[in-house]
Amino acid sequence: MSRISMAVRRQLEQFARDERGVISAETVILTPLLVWVFLALFVYWDGFRAQTTTIKASYTIADLISRENAPINNAYIQGMHQVYRYMVATSEPTWMRVTSVRYTESNNRYTVLWSRSTNTSRAPVQTTSTMNTLRHRLPVPADNDALLVVETWRNFTPAFQVGLSEGIFYELVTIRSRFLSPLPIS
Repeated sequence: MSRISMAVRRQLEQFARDERGVISAETVILTPLLVWVFLALFVYWDGFRAQTTTIKASYTIADLISRENAPINNAYIQGMHQVYRYMVATSEPTWMRVTSVRYTESNNRYTVLWSRSTNTSRAPVQTTSTMNTLRHRLPVPADNDALLVVETWRNFTPAFQVGLSEGIFYELVTIRSRFLSPLPIS
């Protein structure tokens, strides 16, 4: 081996053993990844929290309406929407639709008794024909039994763009009226 190749080889071996600056290089490489992971955990946790809060609030609103024994009007539905907004604690748009339906066993059909919506442009009131498109999500009650169908929507926008996109959480809850069947509307 020539002297030049030995010197180059020795320099390369010395360079390979030298560990100065390794921590700085690792920090520069890993810090963006760690920040992204932290933000992703925050966004996915927030999305999970928003979805579970929406589910819990929807069931609570359905239970509150099912316990009502006085006629329901638009002001009552708007009030329940305000309770829902308070429970989900969001500044994003929310809306809800409450529908009372009667099931007839002889023709296997749900008939809408009344329907109210807090945002008719995004959630028009239900009719008998539109309600039967939801029949795969509704339970089959006893003949001539009435159900309350409470549907809620909530926009969700993640705080950071790390893989979870903007969307709408939709929840459908069916419940029987506790005291009156069917619940009257005024």
